[in-house]
Amino acid sequence: MTRRLTQALCLTFWILAVSTSLRAQPDTIVIGFGDSYGTVVTTSDGDGDQTLQADGYLPNDNAASRFLSQAALGHGYDEIADVMTMGLEDWIVAEIDRPRGGSLATSVEDYLTFARTETGEPNRNSNITMWYFAWWQYHMQNDDLLRQRVAFVLSQILVISSNSGFSNNGFALADYYDILLDEAFGNYRDLLQRVTYHASMGVYLTYLNNPKTDLSLNRFPDENYARELMQLFTIGTTMLNMDGSEQLDAAGLPIAAYDNNDISELSKVFTGLSWGDRSVFGRNRLRDTSYQAPMQMFNAFHEPGPKTMIDGTIIDNSPTDGDLDITQAIDILFDHPNVPPFIAKLLIQRLVTDNPSPQYIQRVAEVFADDGTGERGNLAAVISAVLLDPVARSCNSGDDVTFGTLREPFIRYMQMQRAFGASTASGNHRNTMSEIYEASGQRPLNSPSVFNFYQQDYQPIGAVEDAGLVSPVFQITDTRSITGYVNALWKWIYNDSPTEPTDLYGGEDNATYADEVSTFAYTGELDLVDDDELHILVDRWNMLLAQGRLSPQSEALIVQAALDYPMDPTDVDDRERRLKIVAYLILSCPEYLINR
Repeated sequence: MTRRLTQALCLTFWILAVSTSLRAQPDTIVIGFGDSYGTVVTTSDGDGDQTLQADGYLPNDNAASRFLSQAALGHGYDEIADVMTMGLEDWIVAEIDRPRGGSLATSVEDYLTFARTETGEPNRNSNITMWYFAWWQYHMQNDDLLRQRVAFVLSQILVISSNSGFSNNGFALADYYDILLDEAFGNYRDLLQRVTYHASMGVYLTYLNNPKTDLSLNRFPDENYARELMQLFTIGTTMLNMDGSEQLDAAGLPIAAYDNNDISELSKVFTGLSWGDRSVFGRNRLRDTSYQAPMQMFNAFHEPGPKTMIDGTIIDNSPTDGDLDITQAIDILFDHPNVPPFIAKLLIQRLVTDNPSPQYIQRVAEVFADDGTGERGNLAAVISAVLLDPVARSCNSGDDVTFGTLREPFIRYMQMQRAFGASTASGNHRNTMSEIYEASGQRPLNSPSVFNFYQQDYQPIGAVEDAGLVSPVFQITDTRSITGYVNALWKWIYNDSPTEPTDLYGGEDNATYADEVSTFAYTGELDLVDDDELHILVDRWNMLLAQGRLSPQSEALIVQAALDYPMDPTDVDDRERRLKIVAYLILSCPEYLINR
């Protein structure tokens, strides 16, 4: 089969993606898959209702794969087996209890030491390539799958980006991401505190070296962080009910959650902060590693006097105490009634479905407000509530055309790595992730703005908008990213080139990292490319990649495309090429791209 024909088939799948996701489905009632319709079952143990619900079924590989598609950045057969053996609840508990891997900032330090030693330049600074390598190495070496997925989600809520003033500094991004990994199952209040004091956020949202008001200079506190802390990190722009719906005024219009005066007052709180390793306010960073020290307060440059917070509380610490002002302000925002539904909806959208029902949002929001022990903001409990919610786990949801989400390009990329066993000779991995970024515009901590790669309420023109729904990931889906993805996919799969390793410093000998170049390992699959077994291969990867959702028509088309490729059964290269055609086409199918 020619590359042109293969890509034509792939683009056909893409064109079908949106219409397939919204097309009317047959109204089939299946007893045991959640449809009770008033039926009552009486059993000796009194638990007959389970017979009619999806939780009455034993775990199966498609269900386990579907769960992992929501709970991990990628998974393989071993992870599916773990979920089937342990059960969903126990798997989540084990993941929450699993210690996180090493520090990304430490990895950047190790790369920098190597570069300094190899070049003989002891004063050489880190670079952004070291951050890319550190992120990739962590995620290829460690099995804390749920932590990795949650940290990736948090990175798209509490956004900083390399598209900023970090001046190619690898520590700025690595140390910030360490916080997200650290706090993935911690308390959201603690996460807000650490993010607020991180120099990377201070530089990104321009409140590091932000001085108090000086009327003689017509100088006022920078409002960037105060605005985004409310708009994006905690409460959103309108007042919300616990189910995420907007509160309306007497005229039927949404009630604003804050106004310009609230921004101005809150901005006074975030004055006086500067580098943690500096003894004088207003200076530039002292050294390459300055981003690793939390910012420190210089009270002489902090706005004195009273500050009226969003709930009417007046913060007025005398003598001036900037750190206490910040603590009190974050407490007030964290306790705001909008925070549970606002964060609950964001987490559900990133993990499970673009259009969660009000009931789903409320159930998760209530766990955010109180995890059952009186704790507010317990992310471990909230993430469990998102993933274990009856809607998330129901078999019915998979057939609901309003349920699910377009898989993020970067998550597709990560799933490919784990599903096909990407490995290196040394166990060390290098990857700039540049091709997935060029193809889709997505890479960790590389969004175009603080508003992330896409916005939560984005409505693509057509069937989604007409139905009054949203589909955020379609904001980065256009003719360029579609063709970019399928072209890059061809290279990753067909050329067995899933990563982009490169020099750590200018002039590095390629032989230095020859054993850090990734290749795929298709365990056992090469035996399934013969004509009479191709359907087994397609079924196997249907389960692994698409959670068993490929339609019979798509499966038949993929099998036929592979059969059309002439193969000498004794030629290993021929067998691999046929295998890769199958992988390439499955990863291009609408049933894979739309994750339900």
